Amino acid sequence: MASRKPSVRHPSHSHPLRGHKAQVEEEIICSGCDLDLVGAAFKCTKSECDYFLHKSCFDLPRETRHKSHPDHPLTLLYAPPYESSTYTCDACGEYGSGFVYNCSICQCDLHVGCVSMPELVEREGHAHPLTLLYRTPYQNGLVFNCDVCQETVPDNLWSYYCKECDYGAHLHSCAVEEEEEEEVEPEPKPKRGGGNGRGSTSSGGNNGGRGSAKSELAAMLEAQREMEKMQIELHLEMQRAKIARKSRKAILKLI
Repeated sequence: MASRKPSVRHPSHSHPLRGHKAQVEEEIICSGCDLDLVGAAFKCTKSECDYFLHKSCFDLPRETRHKSHPDHPLTLLYAPPYESSTYTCDACGEYGSGFVYNCSICQCDLHVGCVSMPELVEREGHAHPLTLLYRTPYQNGLVFNCDVCQETVPDNLWSYYCKECDYGAHLHSCAVEEEEEEEVEPEPKPKRGGGNGRGSTSSGGNNGGRGSAKSELAAMLEAQREMEKMQIELHLEMQRAKIARKSRKAILKLI
């Protein structure tokens, strides 16, 4: 039997979509941001098509201005504009294969989640808010190391930083990754990146904190999706009521 839920269209997909409440046990991946999908969502109406979108990804603006790239607007593309069908985010350094905010002039690519990262964040255990920076806080060749994982943060990637305490961290927190490592291997392990990074001139590794990037983005978007959940459910109820009224009017005309 065909579903009675109203369908909607999105330019990223050729088939109509309908509202869906994704459960954890379904283990769904959003086709837009490539992150785990739980809560308010849209799914393809074709049973053989495995296409899902977060409500927040469905509603993304087609163009945005961002402080990290002030000279040109960023355009939302529904697939990477490269032959490899992937891209590297210029904010966090992670790969992506779904939606991307792109500047074709500068070949700048940003995850849709990175674009919405807040300018200030509170971090447990640190007295001051951390400010979002779009490049290293250091000059003169000094190396900036993440104070959470001790990995080197490449000069061109974003980070969160407290100038007063000279404390900084990757764009996406390493806390989850560190806790998991402590459970499996409680003995301290040497970190790539060399020392505390303050005044160092060694290059070190450049992948620190990326292992938890998707977890952090998913956590950030989850709160937004919870707020949107009631809105989409209410919208669907209104649509169903509207369809029911039209059906009753049509039946009355036939009598």
